Amino acid sequence: RGLNEPQDSEVCVKATFSSFLSGMVPSSSLPGSMGAAISVLFMHGLESGPGGSKHRALIDAFGEEKVACPDMQMSKLRPDKANSFVRSLALSLLLNPLSPMRSALRRSLEGCLDAHRPFLRERMDRDSVVVGSSWGGAVALRALADGDVKGGCLLIAPAYGLCVRTFHGEAAAEEFIKESLYDRLNAQLSDEQKERCLVVHGTDDDTVPISDSRQLSDATGIELVEIPGGDHRLNDAQ
Repeated sequence: RGLNEPQDSEVCVKATFSSFLSGMVPSSSLPGSMGAAISVLFMHGLESGPGGSKHRALIDAFGEEKVACPDMQMSKLRPDKANSFVRSLALSLLLNPLSPMRSALRRSLEGCLDAHRPFLRERMDRDSVVVGSSWGGAVALRALADGDVKGGCLLIAPAYGLCVRTFHGEAAAEEFIKESLYDRLNAQLSDEQKERCLVVHGTDDDTVPISDSRQLSDATGIELVEIPGGDHRLNDAQ
């Protein structure tokens, strides 16, 4: 299946989201309390979009008015999607012929980040939470490394390492991931900020290997919660 993430899977994640997210933000910011309403920005998966199962679970947990999910116009092979890999690769072959694969990944990441930056920079605060799933987790990691995330961050099976290996090759991936992600996260995030981040990954994920999240946690100190028996969509969790 590679980087594909099926749409609209019927996963029982509402309670998981509620538990993790409510622990990331002050209780005064939660729905129904006297404080300011929590703002959740959801970054969807590669072949997903607004209205997918995780987006719906967040709406159920926090209310539609509190959850934003911009369409990243992302796909693996759909040229009609503005930030798709195939479209980015076609442009990169013309503009960056010496390193088209690396350029394609950078182009797709930047395009997806652009879809979220107005929310990150203008509509989010310290009591807000970014949730990124798979490809969306890769985008969220880039936003964290860029210093655009002001509040908490929940990363679900983030696919940054998988994407880098796919587009940069296995030999170059390890050093690139360290320099482009781990080193930048450690330079950008304080210990307090890292405590407000969480990685969640199913132990039976056969799309994005859980070893990527273990390496991310080891390199940065960001907490990892492993879901026993969980697959890429967190189905079959024990």
